Amino acid sequence: MKTRQLFFTVLMLTYFGNFSNAFAADLNQVSFNKLETTVDNTTVPIATLAASTAAQDQVTADLDEFPNLHPLVVHFPIVLLLLAVVLQLIQLFTMTRTMDWVILMTIGAGFIGAYVAANFVHPDTEGLTATAKSVLEQHDKHAMWAMWSSAAAAVLKVVSLFFYKQVRWFEIVTFLVMAFAGYSVAWAGHYGSQLVYIEGVGPQGQYMGEEHEEGGHSH
Repeated sequence: MKTRQLFFTVLMLTYFGNFSNAFAADLNQVSFNKLETTVDNTTVPIATLAASTAAQDQVTADLDEFPNLHPLVVHFPIVLLLLAVVLQLIQLFTMTRTMDWVILMTIGAGFIGAYVAANFVHPDTEGLTATAKSVLEQHDKHAMWAMWSSAAAAVLKVVSLFFYKQVRWFEIVTFLVMAFAGYSVAWAGHYGSQLVYIEGVGPQGQYMGEEHEEGGHSH
């Protein structure tokens, strides 16, 4: 009787021991998948989030992988200069002091973006066709017009804030200069798009040399 009880006890211990080992191994396998976090009020398994992050890392290029940074910078002055024109037009009817400061910051940031795009991240080009060279010349000409007219508009806005305060005729002059900057940057964008999508300059570094430093660029 005692032998039978001892045999039964050993058998049960062996069974539960094996069951415990299997259960622990299963927990180790699935525990990471059961861990959850909250992203945008949605419960997401940690494993899913990690896989998503790894996939994003694979498809997101580093800045040094781009042949040129000009396309990453130039959109900011385009938007800011056009926005400044709209705000200045509204200001002609509202004539508020707060709006003057908003316009100054917008046109000032637009000028800075245009200057950086034209002088620090503008690419050298090589092997262009005759048509592409003509388009690039038009692009650069209008870009320069946009940059310097936006600088003039920013100066006029400073004068408006501290000297000709709330003088409508001066605001109209400022608007006209900003409108010219907006016109110029719009055409610069048009010719830039033509270079990329029609002439094929830029995609995967075609017809492009190295980014030049401040002081000019070659065609």
